[in-house]
Amino acid sequence: MFKKLRWLRKIHISCAIFVIYTIFSNCYCDKPSVKPGFKIVSISPAMTEILFAVSAGNDIVGVTTFCNYPEAAKKIYKIGDFSNPSVERIVGLKPDIVIVNLPEQMRIKKQLEKLGITFFVSSPKSLNDIYKEIADIGKIVKKERGADSLIHYMKMNIGPSEHKRKKSVYIELSPRPLVTIGAHSFLNEMLEMAGGKNVFSDLNKDYPVISQEEVIKRNPEIIILLHPGNITDRLAWKKIAAIKKDKVYTNLNQDHILRPGPRLVEGFKELQRIIRE
Repeated sequence: MFKKLRWLRKIHISCAIFVIYTIFSNCYCDKPSVKPGFKIVSISPAMTEILFAVSAGNDIVGVTTFCNYPEAAKKIYKIGDFSNPSVERIVGLKPDIVIVNLPEQMRIKKQLEKLGITFFVSSPKSLNDIYKEIADIGKIVKKERGADSLIHYMKMNIGPSEHKRKKSVYIELSPRPLVTIGAHSFLNEMLEMAGGKNVFSDLNKDYPVISQEEVIKRNPEIIILLHPGNITDRLAWKKIAAIKKDKVYTNLNQDHILRPGPRLVEGFKELQRIIRE
């Protein structure tokens, strides 16, 4: 009788241990998975897309919450958001390399330097800069062939368009303060290739802050808003050509245009469509 009770007690204890183990295993499902081989942490959404495009997605062990493409990127361990990634989480992943964006992530770069962690800086100002970064990261992750194919694909699909006359375009990145694109932005170059003329291309900056008066004075034929908002409350803008002719565009996919990666091809086609209308 006692032997039977002891045997039943052992079964109950074993079952309890199994249940507790299962519960706690599920609680820690967001922990980073340990991967063999080369390990990459990407704080750059564009570079995350590039890594997948060159067939290095399986080497990524950590990304930001902004890294939402391709679908597989959403399943990778999150080290924080784009502006405030967790250094502790990055260190815990023991990466071989961390990809950072400048100037936005200068603080993280300095911390990585102090910790002796290898990093790759992404800060393209032109399309050629983007192609060079793709080639460089391809060499680092030993995916040169994939990088070459991606560069070829982008160059074949992003190029000068035939337009008799370029239309003047104002692109707005932020409403408060007003931020646009200047001469030192890859988007300025892409816009010119699509057949547009950036009304602020004379400003020797990448993303300058401007005034409403300057926009009114330059009188763009097309206005593109790359933020969730509109300009219906800007009464002083009523005389701008773009507003008179109903050429204000607010429904573009921002990631296609602002992320310097593979989907710039789609962004370029969207710009071409707008300018041709």
